[in-house]
Parts: sequence; structure tokens; C-alpha cells
Amino acid sequence: MKASKITAACLALFVIMSVSAQAAPGIKAQKQEAKPPAKSSMPKEVAALIQEGLATRQGRQDFPFALFKTLVLPAQGSDSLPVFFFKAKNGDLGYVPSASGSGEMEASFNAFCKFFQQDAAGGLKPYLEFKPAAIVKTPGEGYNPEAEDWYSFGLAMSSGKYTLALVLASPDMKKMSVAYTDFSLPALEPNALWPTEVVIVKSLDQVERDQRVNIHRGNFLWGALQVVPNMTAETAPGESLEILFFVLGAGIKDPTSPRPVNDLEIYYEVHGTDGKPVIKWTPKAYDIYLINQPLPLVQSLQTSDEKGTVLKTEKKPLPAGKYVLLCQITDKVAGTKADAKVAFEVK
Repeated sequence: MKASKITAACLALFVIMSVSAQAAPGIKAQKQEAKPPAKSSMPKEVAALIQEGLATRQGRQDFPFALFKTLVLPAQGSDSLPVFFFKAKNGDLGYVPSASGSGEMEASFNAFCKFFQQDAAGGLKPYLEFKPAAIVKTPGEGYNPEAEDWYSFGLAMSSGKYTLALVLASPDMKKMSVAYTDFSLPALEPNALWPTEVVIVKSLDQVERDQRVNIHRGNFLWGALQVVPNMTAETAPGESLEILFFVLGAGIKDPTSPRPVNDLEIYYEVHGTDGKPVIKWTPKAYDIYLINQPLPLVQSLQTSDEKGTVLKTEKKPLPAGKYVLLCQITDKVAGTKADAKVAFEVK
């Protein structure tokens, strides 16, 4: 099985900046995004637009867009890094040919974020507001103003229940639209493993960290790691399935060591729609809580005689169909266990 695509230098950076508190309550991990200022000026018309639709989570949209996913990752100095995904039509974001002459299309639009924290009675208290940088590019070849693309941004936040109001506006502020999403960031329990959502990956690259909250097109950032996820969870026959996730709450083999080392073992299985395994791999060992693993989707089919003697073994790509990858995780330091899974389709 081929090695992870994360470079040695990038992986070493993750290990060095991981904190030994992984095994303790209130796990803290690597810092991901520069935090926005605690408060920033928001135009009155934007604030009014947010408030108008807040109760019903249905606000005015001069052009349609939607928040459709929140991915929760670890973050240093706070419990979690929520990454928010939204989709919008190219033409509504105002793409124009880049002035650099690169042949790319570029859009510079206004974006405003306001977070509300939910109290026990269901009330909403203003928590944080800021304006992320919203300058994005897309290849000029094949550009279609009617096509819809997806975008992401993330920032470190403490545990709790929140509502995000995201406003997108034209450069002249004549067109504005708002979308809302409710989300929860868990407070991690002591002596328990918590695997994050399993992400199917198209590509991973080491990049410069954001110095402020930026909106990214077609990818998301975790620190210096740029991830292009497979949003459709579809793969072709014969291709490998590359996954990325984090296992939080794992014990440290030697708490006095300057380099925190975990001892994780993960057993992977692919199940068909009937719940039966169709591919099994030998358990994989990891000494870090970041898991990036390519898995070849190849079945080993055996032919046996009447006595059960194996006559031949044939390897074939996993056929077209819908499947679930099950990840059974064991922390060999603490003895705790957890499962993670992700659905995908071969077509």
C-alpha cells in the first residue's frame, strides 16, 4: 500500500505542534486559522438583513446561495475548527477576467459573518462578527457563469451551540443575500476517542497558512494543509480511496517525550449494501492522530475445491455499486475504541 501523500516536512510540523493534552479533558490541537478580531464594523443594512430572517433561518436572497455543510476539525487553543461550505452560481459572484493576464477568472465580492451563541432556552446571543477576505479565482477555460461552485472558510471556536449568518453582497452592495446554519461544537470527553468525520480526498498539498480568515474555492485549509475533498464521494473502478480524518482523545505513549507519540491501530473494511464485508485489510498502525490513508479498492477472490483447498486467488477491482468504509479504531495506550465510517460509490 502506498504511503500517505502528506510530505515528511508537513507531517513533522503536525507532530511537533500537536499537544500532549490529547489524552486529557478538553483536547487542544494545532492552530488552524488566524482568529478574526472580536468585533468589526458591519454595515447597518447587512445587520438588518441578518436580523430579519434570523428567527426562521430564512432571509432575503437577491441571488440564491446556500450553506450546505459544516466539517468539524481540531484546532489549537480552542476545542474545534468548524469549516463552513457554501455554494453559489459563478455569475452571481461577479467573475471577470483577471487583470493579471493569467487567463483566469476572478471574483471579488463582499462577505459578512455573524455568529450567535444559543443558550439553554433556545435564545440567540451575538457572539462574533467579522468580514472574511473574499477574492477567489477559477480557470478561464470552460468558465460557465451559470455553473455552481462551492467555497469554504473556517475559524477556531470553543465548544457550544451556535448559529452562523453569512451574507454575500455585490461589490456595490446593491444585491445582498443571507443564509443561516445551526451547528454544535462538542466538548470532548475525557478517556474517550473522538474520530472526526472521514473525508474522501482528491488531493493534499502543503501551502502557506492564512493570516486571516479567507474564503477558498474548491478546497479547504487545515493549518498549512490544503485539502481538495471528493464532494460527490464517487470513484472509478480500479481507483484507490484516499481518506483523511483525525482521532482525538488518544493517549500518549510517553508524556515526558518532547514529541507526542500515539499508538493507534485501525482496521478497515468495505461493506456492501447488504452489510457484508467485500474488502478487508490488515490492521494499520499510526503514531499520530492525523490519519491520511490511501486504500486500494481491489478484491481478492479465491477459488477452492470441495475440500476447501484454495486453488487460485484472483485480484479484481471493486465493481460498480454503493459501499460503506468502516474504520475500527483502537487506542493501544488507553485501551479505548471508536468507529468511523463513510459512504462512497464506485461508478
